[in-house]
Amino acid sequence: MVEQATENRCVGGSIPPLGTIFMNNFCKIIFLFLILSLQNCNSQSDNYFPTKLNSKWTYSINIHSSYKDNKYVKRMMITNVKKNKVKDKVELSKLYSDGSYYTYEIDNDQNSVLRKSVVLAFNEGMVEPVQKIIYPDMEFKKDEWQVKEQLFLVKGFQPPLRNFKPKAMAVISYKVIRKNFQFSFKKKKFKNCIEIEGKGKTDFIADTRSGPIIATIFNNEILCKNIGLVFQKRVENTDASAFGNMKLEKYLVKFEE
Repeated sequence: MVEQATENRCVGGSIPPLGTIFMNNFCKIIFLFLILSLQNCNSQSDNYFPTKLNSKWTYSINIHSSYKDNKYVKRMMITNVKKNKVKDKVELSKLYSDGSYYTYEIDNDQNSVLRKSVVLAFNEGMVEPVQKIIYPDMEFKKDEWQVKEQLFLVKGFQPPLRNFKPKAMAVISYKVIRKNFQFSFKKKKFKNCIEIEGKGKTDFIADTRSGPIIATIFNNEILCKNIGLVFQKRVENTDASAFGNMKLEKYLVKFEE
């Protein structure tokens, strides 16, 4: 789920009194305008999906397979590269360091984030709907919701199913676990965080000679205001030895505005 907004930085100032009624009234108007602007700035920036252009997130991604205890480590950078305002909505495009390109639609009235389009840099494709609500409420005032997600991690490790990736999809039920806490990880501290947790189940056919294989999905994310996702743990387990269990841990290494 991935994946909270810092729109602008508003800077206020004071105007020296000039000793006239007109200028005093003018100063009051300017002061009121600055207060309203600051409030507007805070209302736009105080969420978990930053939209400021050129913001960059660098993540470390660790993938572990129960098959022969294999481990994979890689880094991923995500950059806000394009932003357009269409009526009352904002279209934001993110470029991934592997070349993938995601576009989101932020509805400020509904306070929701919709994934609008996806261009993938690899050939495996996407089973789940391209257009779907990622976060139905950027403030997470809604404590429970559901999202359709595909299996991302599960794949075959033994012949004849080696490298077979099932095209299965599940309805993941998410809920808010806790809010407004400080999260510490690898000597980094983050404030104003929220933790969400999702669970789901699906099945797939890998070999027509056998029955369906059950896969359970668990996803845990910690997001912090004005930063976004700082930690994710996703587990996809099966009851088949040819596939085993897969676990992904993703944590924020660096954030640049």
